[in-house]
Amino acid sequence: MIKLSIIHNTDKEDAIKIYKELLKYLKAKKEFEVLDDKNISQAEYIVVIGGDGTLLRGFKKIKDKKVKIIAINSGTLGYLTEIRKDGYKEIFENILKGKVNIEERYFFTVKIGKKKYNALNEVFLTKDNIKRNIVSSEIYVDDKFLGKFKGDGVIISTPTGSTAYSLSAWGPIVTPELKLFLITPIAPHNLNTRPIILSGDVKIVLTLAAPSELGIVNVDGHTHNKIDLEDEVEISYSEESLKIVLPDERNYYNVLREKLKWGENLC
Repeated sequence: MIKLSIIHNTDKEDAIKIYKELLKYLKAKKEFEVLDDKNISQAEYIVVIGGDGTLLRGFKKIKDKKVKIIAINSGTLGYLTEIRKDGYKEIFENILKGKVNIEERYFFTVKIGKKKYNALNEVFLTKDNIKRNIVSSEIYVDDKFLGKFKGDGVIISTPTGSTAYSLSAWGPIVTPELKLFLITPIAPHNLNTRPIILSGDVKIVLTLAAPSELGIVNVDGHTHNKIDLEDEVEISYSEESLKIVLPDERNYYNVLREKLKWGENLC
């Protein structure tokens, strides 16, 4: 018996429809057992139905990172939710045949004081108040001073997060199977302040710098922490990884072309 649990976006009609269809399909298959939320830790697979945001919210609930994620997009296509709504049954048929295509996604461990978080996409520091002109921060890499960043903030992202907030701040796109740090300034005060890519084997420490006194640290867009000059944000890669089930014949470059509309006449 293959045990699985389902997380779906309860605010989207398409996601609710797919959820109901999937439940009916799985109940007709004797090989699958659908667990409730209380027993999610026993699941071998977790099905996420929605968009990339649904997966990021679900990521916080997943304690055992050995579980495999089946991410079904209830819209068209996502960077994380790559399984189309009209093709998810093939995934489950392949599971029964023992044909599972897995990609590992590496994520951060983030420490702020006594608090500890996981970040699949990014950690970013911004102003604590819209009235403030800039926020100043400093970044240290394995205790070596990298530099001071002044502007609207700074993003530290994984390759998975390189197509999220970092991309909108003109950060580079990095293929998601790599383990790297992307540091992307947000509207820097000095235009010579550019994004930089670092090895994933280092530890990064992010702090506020004078004259800034307060800032907001955001983890994957959902967790907010107010910090002051005495606080340190430690960021390193977890020894674990997220296992995502991919559709057959998946090509990441096709995903980029479709999402970013490369080669299309947009005028």
